[in-house]
Amino acid sequence: MASGLLTLAPLFALHLRYGWTSLTLLWSGLLLFGCASLPLPPTIPHVPLKERHPVLGEYKDYRGVIHCHSSLSHDSPGRIEDIIAAAQATSLDFVVMTDHLTPEAIAHGLMGWQGETLFVLGAEISKAKGSLLGIGIKRFIEAKGKSTQEVLDALQAQDAVAIIAYPERFTDWEVSGFEGVEVYNVKSDIQDEPKLGLILSLLFFPPRLAAARLIDRPGEKLAMWDKLCRSRPVVGIAGTNAHDNVRFLGRTFGTYQQLFQLVTNHILARNLSEGDLLLALRAGHVYMTFDLFGYVPFFLFSVADDHQQAIMGDVISVSPWLQGEVRLPERADIHVLKDGSVWKRDTALRLRFPIAEAGVYRVEVYKRGKPWIFSNPIYVVSSSL
Repeated sequence: MASGLLTLAPLFALHLRYGWTSLTLLWSGLLLFGCASLPLPPTIPHVPLKERHPVLGEYKDYRGVIHCHSSLSHDSPGRIEDIIAAAQATSLDFVVMTDHLTPEAIAHGLMGWQGETLFVLGAEISKAKGSLLGIGIKRFIEAKGKSTQEVLDALQAQDAVAIIAYPERFTDWEVSGFEGVEVYNVKSDIQDEPKLGLILSLLFFPPRLAAARLIDRPGEKLAMWDKLCRSRPVVGIAGTNAHDNVRFLGRTFGTYQQLFQLVTNHILARNLSEGDLLLALRAGHVYMTFDLFGYVPFFLFSVADDHQQAIMGDVISVSPWLQGEVRLPERADIHVLKDGSVWKRDTALRLRFPIAEAGVYRVEVYKRGKPWIFSNPIYVVSSSL
């Protein structure tokens, strides 16, 4: 009885504010909207590493998650064995662990091979009202009392890749030495939702359907990223931010296995090793996929002419014969952006287009209006540079 009353308490509070009729209509509308965009059950095939074929030249496509916490973080009860099991169940090639920085998290953090999943040690370091993700960190850094720049210098000294997380909150943009920004974060996206819609989604929808309703294009973060990229190459990644710590009316929302099926990063690297992954990540050979709306077995955005070729993250010179190309696993809405604005748009399986001007070009792909694939940019520069 007590648990039943607890379940009804949020509904009664909403009734007092909005009335039963309005609440019922709102719930019905949300349900219809959700069903209209209901994704198919995830199909994530396991392809053994030895059977991977190059997608372009020597590059192979490796899929994984970045920004994951365990019980080594103060705000996560997550068990290491659950993380490993979830990674294997969702066929992840790699997981970047980012427990909050402590000596224990560095000494005992999950790293190395677990089955066919490679775990890379990282850390989340709170600075400038946001966070720094140090990927490939090797030694503990005493961040307390240090400036943001001093922490970045310490990460650079360890050859760790530095990513600014929560860029919408970050306040110290005068710093140097960071390679990328977290342009999508599951936690941030959910927290941005109107409270009423969020409560109704968690109350009435299964986790996958609730997530389908809540995931949106991160417009503010993308605009910040585009602005940064106009000055220099900056890598964009999607942060899973998995904690396994969301409990709502007796339900767990955002388990490791659920989150590992929502948003992933694909890194185009020569081999699945920590060194090759970090090298490719630093180079921006990355694209982000919202797997909730469809598993992505491959994607390619490239720019080339007869004498040169570039993939995501690369710099290439403009020429009269330069062509861009986008390849998808299935027909979808392709948006090609130039310097942050939509420059070309089409619905296609494969799209080719001439590029006659210098600029920062990247691709966003949508299914039924929902974000599906975000590429990193290709930087087309004047041949005189």
